[in-house]
Amino acid sequence: MHLKTLLAATAAGLALVSTAQAANLVVNGDFSAGNTGFGSNYSYVAPGPGALNPPDVYTVDTSPANSHGAFANFGDHTTGSGNMMIINGSQTPGDMVWFENGLSVLANTTYFFSTWIASAHPTSPAQLNFSINGDALGPTFMASATTGLWQQFYATWNSGAATTANIALVNQNLAFSGNDFALDDIMLDTLRPGVVPEPATWAMMIFGFGGIGAVLRTRRRPLLTAV
Repeated sequence: MHLKTLLAATAAGLALVSTAQAANLVVNGDFSAGNTGFGSNYSYVAPGPGALNPPDVYTVDTSPANSHGAFANFGDHTTGSGNMMIINGSQTPGDMVWFENGLSVLANTTYFFSTWIASAHPTSPAQLNFSINGDALGPTFMASATTGLWQQFYATWNSGAATTANIALVNQNLAFSGNDFALDDIMLDTLRPGVVPEPATWAMMIFGFGGIGAVLRTRRRPLLTAV
């Protein structure tokens, strides 16, 4: 096989890996940039002792316990030490906990939506509904009563004729006591969450690198001359 062909095959494999790692359309879905890139009907409060009082407020921080004495102490889903969105549930029906509008999507394309949710207090866990362009996305998600247990909400969405996506999250639980939770790693992608390159892709890449090495070794071999 010619060197150019091997290089092309290897580049194609690397492109597939790159696409699988960097196709999320949601801005700041892991909250690493803090309180930016998304909207909320809840009021933002700067993190600090007692900040998450009363209900209908949220903050972005590394642990729920930092801003409420009754909240559990646990790390984010992404790294265990980064930011998450921490919410004290609202008593007002229809309040959007989190939303992001105007995401550019391709028409007639299947997308995969995913986010991770953990309760910050064991009492009266959240009941979360997600939607895209006003249409319900999957069933109501019931958060676990076990605090700090990250659970994934996952659903598929076909864009149809739409070329933009408005994503929203509403908590249907209006309880005053408890009803506290955290969000992290929100994604909208054309690849399934957690996808890795197919074995054939890895094989192509390994073969490509091996072939390139063999070609280079052959080219470096000195020519023998007759005596």
